[in-house]
Amino acid sequence: MVWESLGRLGRPLVVMLAVILALVLVDVGIVAVRLTSGHPVGSQQAGQQQDKNAGKHPCNHGSEVSKAAHQHKGGKNVSGVAKSNAGKNGSCSSSTSSQGGSSEPDD
Repeated sequence: MVWESLGRLGRPLVVMLAVILALVLVDVGIVAVRLTSGHPVGSQQAGQQQDKNAGKHPCNHGSEVSKAAHQHKGGKNVSGVAKSNAGKNGSCSSSTSSQGGSSEPDD
């Protein structure tokens, strides 16, 4: 019964379906081999480095701009910090409000 319905589809379509089925089976096989292999996907050192820095923010320009934005002192203050050199030398300041900009909120 199945062979009769496939015969009605035409030889090129049946060949195409066979190729697709073969490719899907190969893909499933490759995934299965990778999942069952004993080799870790990432390096062990990278995992250890992430564990050490868990919960700590980097001390860079982006963190300084983020701090300014979270202080809710307005867009001019954030813009002033973003345009400044705050955090670009690798040291974070204790307060980003001294980096420039206005203390009045922009609504």
